Amino acid sequence: MQSTASDMTRAVLQDMDGDKIILAIPATDYQLHLVCNAKTEVRIGKRIQGVINVKALRMHKASAGGSFIEPIYGHPRIVQGRVSAIDLERNRVLCQVVVPMWVEPFDGQSAADLNTGDMVNFYVQSGATFTPVA
Repeated sequence: MQSTASDMTRAVLQDMDGDKIILAIPATDYQLHLVCNAKTEVRIGKRIQGVINVKALRMHKASAGGSFIEPIYGHPRIVQGRVSAIDLERNRVLCQVVVPMWVEPFDGQSAADLNTGDMVNFYVQSGATFTPVA
């Protein structure tokens, strides 16, 4: 499954140090610290777009609450959002949280256990990545 408009995160590049980047999410206070796994020519303070990928430590269906990423500043640790697409071939789901992100379920858990529209909550394994798209 290739990148589509629905899985694209649009942000402002706040800082970059080697492969570590900080993305400011427009119209929010969020500043996400991620690993950038491709070179980018975008300068600090300019808009950038790309795809976020994370690995869940355990994904649970949620029955209440809205979409969020904790902490607001830093590496994503606790995330809640709605499943908007399922990629069974790669065993991952696209979740709409504050930004869209592809989530690989915990080892032994299958994306097939979830349905589009499910609200899910999960802890994120360290090393969430951002792949810039020109």
